[in-house]
Amino acid sequence: MKPIFATLALACAGVSAQARVLWDNNVITDGNAGRAISPPGFPNIRVVEDIRVAGPGWIVDWLKMSIIEDANWSHGGDIDVYIYNDSGNAPGGLNASLNGLSLNRVATGYSYFGRAQYRYEINMGGHVMTPGMYWIGARNANGGGSGTNYWMTSNGGPDGSGTSTGWFSLDGGSTWMPEGSGYHHAFRIEGEFVPEPATMLAIGAGLAALAARRRRR
Repeated sequence: MKPIFATLALACAGVSAQARVLWDNNVITDGNAGRAISPPGFPNIRVVEDIRVAGPGWIVDWLKMSIIEDANWSHGGDIDVYIYNDSGNAPGGLNASLNGLSLNRVATGYSYFGRAQYRYEINMGGHVMTPGMYWIGARNANGGGSGTNYWMTSNGGPDGSGTSTGWFSLDGGSTWMPEGSGYHHAFRIEGEFVPEPATMLAIGAGLAALAARRRRR
């Protein structure tokens, strides 16, 4: 029974543990500009960039963003991520709002007009996304002190160079405005592809065989 169990464990690990880069607009950049994304300076702002989820879908583990912070601003300990559906190459209705996510801030060594730059590593908890075009962004809803933080632009990255630039809203996502030329924001999405049906059938058949063998024993 041990060899069968080991084979199944390896198969399941192949489905759930092979993290990879799913989308890349560049994480680390010395930055040309940035858009404010958080309270208290901008309590109702939302800023989003487009992503295009390939078939058969994504299991998203990490969202990594290039961010600078005002000197007297505090991040509040967690972060919200929001995802909007696409509506004619613009943000549409809200698809998902993931609140209070775990945030790890890694200093990059860059700065922008005296503001320190960080790579925000956001634990997305295996959020599943079906194929299609979406708009994704984040904000520190519990940000405090004074000022805000800013989502930096990039050179587009391998995926982002041919895609739409960002959009922003000043009223919590009710109305949107395009960022304008050059505003590709710097971020990366990491995770796994949703398993193909054939892979899941193979795993299911193996588990059924294991259960049958246990019954015989």
